[in-house]
This record gives sequence, structure tokens and C-alpha cells, in this order.
Amino acid sequence: MERRPVRLRPLFLAGCLTLADIFGAGDALAGKELCQAAPAIDATGSIDELLAAADALSTPADRPRARALYLAVLARDPHDEEAAVGLARADAIDGCHALAERGYRGVLARSPGNVDARAGLADVLVWTGRWREAEEVIEEGLHHAPYSPDLLARRARLAHFRGQAGLSRFYLGEAEHVSPLDPELHAAHDRVFLGQARLGQRVQVFPSGYDDLYTTDVSALFRWQRLRFEAGTTVMARHGATRATRSGPVRTTVIDGRPSFGAYYHFGNGAWAGGAVAISAPALALPQRALTLSGFTPLGRVFSAQLVTAIWQYRDDRDVTVLSPALSAAVTDGIDITARYWLTTVIAGNPSRDTTIDHVHSAGLRVAWRPKPRLSFGIDYTYGVQLERNPTATELLDLRSHIVSALALVLLDRTFGLDAALSLERRTSLGAGPDVFGPAAEVGAFARW
Repeated sequence: MERRPVRLRPLFLAGCLTLADIFGAGDALAGKELCQAAPAIDATGSIDELLAAADALSTPADRPRARALYLAVLARDPHDEEAAVGLARADAIDGCHALAERGYRGVLARSPGNVDARAGLADVLVWTGRWREAEEVIEEGLHHAPYSPDLLARRARLAHFRGQAGLSRFYLGEAEHVSPLDPELHAAHDRVFLGQARLGQRVQVFPSGYDDLYTTDVSALFRWQRLRFEAGTTVMARHGATRATRSGPVRTTVIDGRPSFGAYYHFGNGAWAGGAVAISAPALALPQRALTLSGFTPLGRVFSAQLVTAIWQYRDDRDVTVLSPALSAAVTDGIDITARYWLTTVIAGNPSRDTTIDHVHSAGLRVAWRPKPRLSFGIDYTYGVQLERNPTATELLDLRSHIVSALALVLLDRTFGLDAALSLERRTSLGAGPDVFGPAAEVGAFARW
């Protein structure tokens, strides 16, 4: 049997490049039993057969036996690099990063050009937050093997999480040139882009006498080095409700336009921060001016946090501030869960020149599932205040909503995709109005480059 080195997964999968692929939870979180071998076995057969049997044992329950098989090979030949790399890989997967690092470095001390050991060591260093060391290990590996797709993919991953999308695309392109049929490289390249333009249309329908909402969104995104710029325009039309006019109550259409612009900076540790401004006209329902500040940071291998703050100013004497933290967990490579909370404060004046301050709370939960690299689904539930300065008699904090949404996104190819959402809202007024249901549908088309 011919012995071939086992090719490591690039861990730069299509999805959304999850945090579980970058940060490690630490050896303290891995029970000692996870990295123990099964009792010594009386291994028979050739070294090639033992290695093939060990490589085939990939589940957590099977890894103790895989370790025993690798150790049996090393007992016969202490310098067998494939067995040493396999043993270190099993330790790394189970979170025993110190053991894995020792194993990989032992192989590299004898064979600096061993790509599997160097790629595995780079993974461990990234998982434990030692990005600079990982970059040095990868660069040295590329000096020995400049066309290794495994090392090129890992170099691209580091560049991506440091906000260097252009550099990431370059290394992925080099890796694809060497290994053009690798589906994981294709999937990773699909998710790294420098620019995107999107056109979306949303329609929400309510019972007779209430406004139906028609929203058109045009947006663009562009990345330059570690900066990300976003610009867009929203046009919202409301039609169906009866409004008071000089000639009496009539059904009219209210149209608001809102251009926006944002800039964000990506830091070297995977975090980013920035802000956006938006101005509406004639601002009959939307805020006349809006300022949003937001930031994101990873919190270890599984978790990440995001914070959004916003200040909205309406045409009348009402100001709104929103504070919205969110916590996300990458449960698996393809499943993410995000919990979000909103604290909304409305500051309003009245004819007596007194100031009224109201606080309201909202919360939501979203589960995203990515069954294939180019396909993802999600379900979202939100309950809380429906911030809507309706040009009829409804006030900002009069509305409460239960909203359930089903989401989908598909990449038809690397440069074009579609997204869609179906929602059902149950809207309750704190006043005397009845509960109403408003189904909504949204579809968008986007191009990437």
C-alpha cells in the first residue's frame, strides 16, 4: 500500500467563516479524558494498515482508539511523521492545544517542510489567539512549499479576519490555481468579496383602513484595505389609511426617502467598529436624522458580541435613542444562534414645555442554518415596540408586535445571489385599536465582485 500524507481541511469553509474556525476554547475546557488514548492494543498488520485505520476514526467516541493506533505506529517507528501528525491532529480537535502544539513542533523540528504539521500548528496558534505566531509559521511554510493550497488557504483566512479582504482573495486565488477542483477553496472564495450591490423590495399588507407598506432598498458595499464603506437609499411608501386633510378625511399615500452612508474599520483581532448617518425627506414617518454607531468583537472560539447604538430625531420634538447588544454562538460549522435585546428611550416634549421620557424593552432570537456553502436558511422571532411614527394618530410607542420571519439566501454563482424573507406580524396597539396581522414578503438580488 502506498503511503500518502493526509490532507488537512483548510478550516476556511464557505458558510460565513465562523468564529469556531478561528479561536480555541483553551485546554482548560477540554477534559483530560478527551485526549487520552484507549488501552494499549495488540496492533497487527503493517504500518500503512494501522495508519489507514486510525485516519478513518474521526468521531469523538472513536478518537481514543485512533490515538492508540497512532501510538502503536510510533512504538514501532518513533520518527513516523504521519502518525505523529495524526496524533497531534486528534489532540487539537479535542481542544488539547498544548499537546497538539508539542506534537506538531516535534515533527517540524525534524522536517521543517512538512506541510501537514505546519498547517496543523497554524490552526492551533489561531485557535489560541496567537495570530502573529500563526502568520510566521505559515510564511515559513510557504518558503518551503510556496504552492501549498493548505498553507495558502490558511494565509487567506488570517487576512480575512484581519479585515484584509483583498489580500484574502489573492491567496485564495493562488490556492485555487494550484488546486482548481477543491470544493472547500471554491466555497471559501465565494464568501470573500470586495464589493456588493443589492436591490430589494419589501411589501407588507394590513387589513383595510391601515397603511400597507412598500419599501425599496438600494445599497452598495465596498472594502478597501481594512476599511468598509456602505451607502444606500430607502424609499418607503404608505398607502391605505385615512388621513385628515383640509378638505376632510381622505386616503393618501405618504412617501419617505432616506439616503445613508457608513464607514467601518476592521481591527487585526477580528473586531470592527464604525458608524452610519441617514437623512430622510420629507420625513413624515421616518426619522429626519439618524446616527448609528456599531461594533463587533469575537469572544473566544464559539461566541461573539455586537453592540449597536442609535439616535433618531423626528420632525416634531421627539428624539429616540436605541441601545441594542447581541450575543451570537457558533453551535456548529453550519448553525449559528443570535440573541438580541433593545432598550429604546423616547424623549418627547409637549405643549406645557415639560419633557416626557419613556423606556421600552424588546428582544429577539435568530437561528441560522447553512446546509450547503451557497445556501443558508434562518428563522427569527422578535417581540417588542414597533417604532413607527405613523402619520396618522398612532404615536411612537403605541405599537407592540410579535414578528416571526423565515429567511433564505442562495448564491447562484460567485458573483450573483438572491435573498428572501417571509414574515408575519401581529401588531397590538396600547390604545383602543384591535390587534391586526400584517404578512410581509421581501426579495432581493445582489451582485458581488
